[in-house]
Amino acid sequence: MNKRAIEFREKVGSRRTVSITLTDSTNTALDMSSTTTYNTGKWKVWKPDGTLLINGSITFLTRASGLVSYDLSATDTAAANAGVWEGEVEIFNDEGILREQSETFTFIIEESY
Repeated sequence: MNKRAIEFREKVGSRRTVSITLTDSTNTALDMSSTTTYNTGKWKVWKPDGTLLINGSITFLTRASGLVSYDLSATDTAAANAGVWEGEVEIFNDEGILREQSETFTFIIEESY
Protein backbone atom coordinates (compact mmCIF):
# COMPACT_ATOMS: atom_id res chain seq x y z
CA MET A 1 0.00 0.00 0.00
CA ASN A 2 1.18 3.50 -0.76
CA LYS A 3 1.39 6.14 1.94
CA ARG A 4 -1.28 8.78 1.36
CA ALA A 5 -1.23 12.51 2.08
CA ILE A 6 -4.23 12.09 4.41
CA GLU A 7 -3.86 9.69 7.33
CA PHE A 8 -6.16 8.65 10.16
CA ARG A 9 -4.57 6.80 13.10
CA GLU A 10 -6.97 5.18 15.56
CA LYS A 11 -6.55 2.78 18.48
CA VAL A 12 -8.38 -0.53 18.69
CA GLY A 13 -11.75 0.14 20.33
CA SER A 14 -11.77 3.85 19.45
CA ARG A 15 -15.19 5.45 19.17
CA ARG A 16 -14.02 8.86 18.06
CA THR A 17 -15.61 10.95 15.38
CA VAL A 18 -13.35 11.33 12.34
CA SER A 19 -13.85 14.11 9.83
CA ILE A 20 -12.58 15.25 6.48
CA THR A 21 -13.14 18.24 4.21
CA LEU A 22 -13.97 17.17 0.68
CA THR A 23 -12.34 19.22 -2.05
CA ASP A 24 -12.54 19.55 -5.82
CA SER A 25 -9.68 19.13 -8.31
CA THR A 26 -8.34 22.61 -7.48
CA ASN A 27 -8.24 21.77 -3.75
CA THR A 28 -11.17 24.09 -3.03
CA ALA A 29 -13.70 22.93 -0.44
CA LEU A 30 -16.64 21.25 -2.16
CA ASP A 31 -19.95 23.07 -1.69
CA MET A 32 -22.46 20.29 -1.01
CA SER A 33 -25.42 22.56 -0.20
CA SER A 34 -27.62 20.85 -2.80
CA THR A 35 -29.23 17.83 -1.16
CA THR A 36 -30.38 16.69 -4.61
CA THR A 37 -26.79 16.44 -5.86
CA TYR A 38 -25.15 15.54 -2.53
CA ASN A 39 -27.74 13.55 -0.61
CA THR A 40 -25.97 10.78 1.32
CA GLY A 41 -22.47 9.48 1.83
CA LYS A 42 -20.40 6.52 3.00
CA TRP A 43 -17.11 6.31 4.90
CA LYS A 44 -15.32 3.27 3.50
CA VAL A 45 -12.15 1.51 4.65
CA TRP A 46 -10.93 -1.70 3.04
CA LYS A 47 -8.19 -4.32 3.08
CA PRO A 48 -5.94 -4.79 0.02
CA ASP A 49 -8.09 -7.74 -1.11
CA GLY A 50 -11.14 -5.47 -1.25
CA THR A 51 -12.76 -6.65 1.98
CA LEU A 52 -14.66 -3.71 3.50
CA LEU A 53 -13.87 -3.10 7.16
CA ILE A 54 -15.95 0.08 7.44
CA ASN A 55 -18.91 0.99 5.26
CA GLY A 56 -20.82 3.50 7.36
CA SER A 57 -23.05 6.48 6.74
CA ILE A 58 -21.43 9.89 7.09
CA THR A 59 -22.82 13.05 8.64
CA PHE A 60 -22.71 16.33 6.72
CA LEU A 61 -21.33 18.79 9.30
CA THR A 62 -21.01 21.91 7.16
CA ARG A 63 -22.35 21.29 3.67
CA ALA A 64 -21.23 24.63 2.22
CA SER A 65 -17.59 23.99 3.16
CA GLY A 66 -17.46 20.26 2.40
CA LEU A 67 -16.99 19.06 5.99
CA VAL A 68 -18.25 15.54 6.72
CA SER A 69 -17.74 13.15 9.62
CA TYR A 70 -18.15 9.54 10.66
CA ASP A 71 -18.62 8.13 14.16
CA LEU A 72 -16.41 5.08 14.64
CA SER A 73 -18.00 2.10 16.36
CA ALA A 74 -16.35 -0.60 18.46
CA THR A 75 -17.02 -3.02 15.58
CA ASP A 76 -15.16 -0.74 13.13
CA THR A 77 -12.07 -0.66 15.33
CA ALA A 78 -12.16 -4.23 16.68
CA ALA A 79 -8.78 -5.88 17.33
CA ALA A 80 -9.36 -8.17 14.34
CA ASN A 81 -9.33 -5.05 12.12
CA ALA A 82 -5.93 -3.79 13.30
CA GLY A 83 -3.64 -2.89 10.41
CA VAL A 84 -2.84 -0.30 7.79
CA TRP A 85 -5.67 0.11 5.33
CA GLU A 86 -7.00 2.51 2.71
CA GLY A 87 -10.26 4.41 2.64
CA GLU A 88 -12.36 7.07 0.97
CA VAL A 89 -15.60 8.95 1.33
CA GLU A 90 -18.24 8.48 -1.35
CA ILE A 91 -21.09 10.95 -1.89
CA PHE A 92 -24.34 9.96 -3.64
CA ASN A 93 -27.16 12.03 -5.12
CA ASP A 94 -30.83 11.60 -4.22
CA GLU A 95 -31.12 8.74 -6.74
CA GLY A 96 -28.24 6.80 -5.15
CA ILE A 97 -25.80 7.55 -7.97
CA LEU A 98 -22.17 8.18 -6.98
CA ARG A 99 -21.38 11.89 -7.47
CA GLU A 100 -18.06 12.44 -5.67
CA GLN A 101 -15.23 10.50 -4.08
CA SER A 102 -12.65 11.85 -1.70
CA GLU A 103 -8.95 11.48 -2.18
CA THR A 104 -7.89 8.04 -0.96
CA PHE A 105 -6.58 8.15 2.60
CA THR A 106 -4.56 5.84 4.84
CA PHE A 107 -6.54 4.44 7.78
CA ILE A 108 -4.49 2.83 10.54
CA ILE A 109 -6.02 0.86 13.39
CA GLU A 110 -3.36 0.27 16.07
CA GLU A 111 -3.43 -2.23 18.88
CA SER A 112 -2.99 -0.63 22.31
CA TYR A 113 -0.37 -1.95 24.69
